[in-house]
Amino acid sequence: MARIKTIKIVKRGCGYQLYYYNLRGERRRLSVGSDYQQAQCMATRFTEWLLEGKDPERVMKKAQMRKEKNAITLRDLFLVFMERHGKLRSKKMQLSYENSFNNICRCPSLINTEIDFLSKGLVLDYMHTRIKNDGVKAATVNREAAFMKCMLSKASEWDIIDTNPLQGLKLLQEAEKRDVYLNLEQAQVLLNTLPNPIADIVEFAIYTGFRKENILSLRIESVRFHDITSTGEAMLSIKGGRTELYPLGPASIELLKRVIGDRTEGYVFINPQTQSRYISIHKTFDRGVRRLGLTVNGTKLRIHDLRHVFATWLHREGVSLDALRPLMGHKNRSTTDRYTTIDRLAVGKLLSYMPRIRNFGNEKALTNKTSRPKLTHTDTSVVMSS
Repeated sequence: MARIKTIKIVKRGCGYQLYYYNLRGERRRLSVGSDYQQAQCMATRFTEWLLEGKDPERVMKKAQMRKEKNAITLRDLFLVFMERHGKLRSKKMQLSYENSFNNICRCPSLINTEIDFLSKGLVLDYMHTRIKNDGVKAATVNREAAFMKCMLSKASEWDIIDTNPLQGLKLLQEAEKRDVYLNLEQAQVLLNTLPNPIADIVEFAIYTGFRKENILSLRIESVRFHDITSTGEAMLSIKGGRTELYPLGPASIELLKRVIGDRTEGYVFINPQTQSRYISIHKTFDRGVRRLGLTVNGTKLRIHDLRHVFATWLHREGVSLDALRPLMGHKNRSTTDRYTTIDRLAVGKLLSYMPRIRNFGNEKALTNKTSRPKLTHTDTSVVMSS
């Protein structure tokens, strides 16, 4: 154990000072307030720090800095978060952060709370209150809670706080996955109902499984056709701000060549009214969906559901979920599983493939040589209202 000189408590005016020698042998003097008992406690603490090989002044300075940092609120942290992290994300993700922040700002007791006083209970109260008062779904408040967890995780990473107070926060249970049943004939009817080029956009969405924004913002310069085969690739900006190359099949290539024609640059799908890209196609698409009565889980068919159609059709043709995952742009297989819909009645046809174990009256027991039934798109369908 290192030998240190006794720390002296000296009264100076209305307050007390500690006289001590630091680890470098330098004599130091530090004011510790006007309370003698507090001065004694600080002298004991200084002695412990010196015995541990620590500089008392540095320890106190770090503690003060940490206290000042912890005094910031979620509102203050958001500015730091966007400067250090948000601006490095995609514009869509930045917009998502801003929307979540604006919604949280409607709750002063949360947004103005110092981050060291935040708790899982406080956030859960906010989530339940928002669902009750605003009528939003669990997925919405889960996204906002995940946003707060992300901010605090970054604050911990940047040494603003010691630990994330929301670590381990359990999100609310969300609605079941959307079971999208759309067969080939219904897709054809839908395309015939929609005007061009909206019909082309919807058809391309089914062929590729691309997200709506990726399709509407797709440029001719980002598409590459193969010379030998009727395939190609498209360069897309996906979630997280990453840019990746996605394959295009014969059906989508044929459609692109027809839509692009002799053009060599610009957006693939042009709005004839603005002569530029489409910003939204929801109104026209929803009008056609309502006319046909296409529903999913009791709600109307959405544009994003076409990604489910893409995944489900390929999966029925024997494409594995592991193979579908990169085509969908998913990081996890579990996400891809939510996009595929399996009709139990249609799959039930495969039960005839099961061999019989015992024979009661039949000359020969069935074996597993029974031909495997083929599933077609007509085995399932979207609910159609009259």
